[in-house]
Amino acid sequence: MTTAPDIFANAPLVLASRASALAMAQSEIVRDGLAPLNTEIRGMTTRGDRILDRSLADAGGKGLFVKELERRLLDGECDAAVHSMKDMETVFAEGTRIVAVLPREDRRDALVGGYESLDALPHGAVVGTASVRRKAILLKRRPDLRIELLRGNVNTRLAALAEGRYDAIILAMAGLRRLGLDVDHVPIDPSVMPPAAAQGAIAIQVRSGDDARSRAVAAACAALNCADSAAEVTAERALLGHLDGSCHTPIAASAHMGDDGRLSISAMILSPDGSAAHSGDAEAPADAAERLGRDLAAELLEAAGGRDFLA
Repeated sequence: MTTAPDIFANAPLVLASRASALAMAQSEIVRDGLAPLNTEIRGMTTRGDRILDRSLADAGGKGLFVKELERRLLDGECDAAVHSMKDMETVFAEGTRIVAVLPREDRRDALVGGYESLDALPHGAVVGTASVRRKAILLKRRPDLRIELLRGNVNTRLAALAEGRYDAIILAMAGLRRLGLDVDHVPIDPSVMPPAAAQGAIAIQVRSGDDARSRAVAAACAALNCADSAAEVTAERALLGHLDGSCHTPIAASAHMGDDGRLSISAMILSPDGSAAHSGDAEAPADAAERLGRDLAAELLEAAGGRDFLA
């Protein structure tokens, strides 16, 4: 019987990744986890990386970061694709599946710019972000702030801050940690800025084929799965899917696996300008993660008076 090391001895297990420093760092985490298998990372610049003068919503949605990697996966140019799960749409490309969610990094957001808190920002401060969720939450707490579009990789955003184009910017703690960046920042408490669904989670996507190589790839990657992290993001993404959430919609969702094996989730939906918001929480056994997310989404929609709130 041919083993996984034999299959990949002469034809390495190829991981597709966005070419940004953060995406490559995440793929290196996967590669290290797959050791000692013969593994290769192939980076590519996606359309989402190239279009920087518009918000993701205006440019075509967060799937811009994912679709080209999925196409390479389906065309057989790679064996697996590594994603920030936060960037993935709630429906995956036909013929693919997620086989692993790695242990989750810090899901909090970070305030970068030398201020000790959001409340310490001066009146009318310019804050950079590309996230409609972050924008709505910032305006909910501080309507006086000027929220300006900020796209690009982490280093590009930090350079824009250093140039004085912004008083502060919002980045993900997970990205700062994975890149090992020593920048002046403070984590934002989730009670102040609840995170996006699947923030801090790395996902591995593979083809659904039944040939020997596809089975070997799936088995090798599945060994990296963290059951608790997978349950958390399943609940969060189920909520997102029921709300038809996209980069157009300010939605926050965060689930936590308890020591007792029960899963809790809290979520918030907001109007784009932060003037209205509805939040809720719920819990259920871990094996009911998807239902938990859907049920809380239904409660939020009812509280908001229906789907028109999300329009």
